[in-house]
Amino acid sequence: MAYLTAVIIILIIILILILMGILLVPFQISLKLHRRGPVNEGYFKLSWVKIGLIRRKIPSDKKKPKPKKEKKEKEKRIDFNRIPKILGYFEQSLPSILRIFQAFLRSVSIKRISINSIIGLDSPADTAIFNGYLLGLASIINIFPKTNFTVDPDFNEERIDGSILIEIKLRLFWIIIEALRALTKKPVRSLIGELRKMRG
Repeated sequence: MAYLTAVIIILIIILILILMGILLVPFQISLKLHRRGPVNEGYFKLSWVKIGLIRRKIPSDKKKPKPKKEKKEKEKRIDFNRIPKILGYFEQSLPSILRIFQAFLRSVSIKRISINSIIGLDSPADTAIFNGYLLGLASIINIFPKTNFTVDPDFNEERIDGSILIEIKLRLFWIIIEALRALTKKPVRSLIGELRKMRG
């Protein structure tokens, strides 16, 4: 009996350590998108401690299965009569929602953000004006560390091309803590319940 109790305690400790590791060790999130003409390519990757959890090519290579002919299900209608209640609960839940959002911002660490745009409009004048606005935006964004925004106007043809690369680290610990803390509040639980009922 004592041996069994010791094994159970060891297993519980191991599970707690694994859970703490998942919450404290950051996830690596990478998103890359590239557009040239009508072609859009890229990938999304999620990994943890160099273990690849999700990797998706954009667009996906998987062919969508043809839907089987089945009896038509009753369409779920949104109950708009619940909107006043939802807005009321949302207002009461706002402090908790803001704490979760702040926890998210605190838990995100930017490794790299790179944006490259090549834009040409139907007239050189419009191209110059629009890219001038983008250059102003780029000068603000490039103030932040680990970010790079470049703007290349194309005065010869009409096009919107470019690429986006985002690499971030995300720790779940404080997000989970604030989410669990929010669920202890009645307005938050009521808000979730009303949103579920609204969707039928």
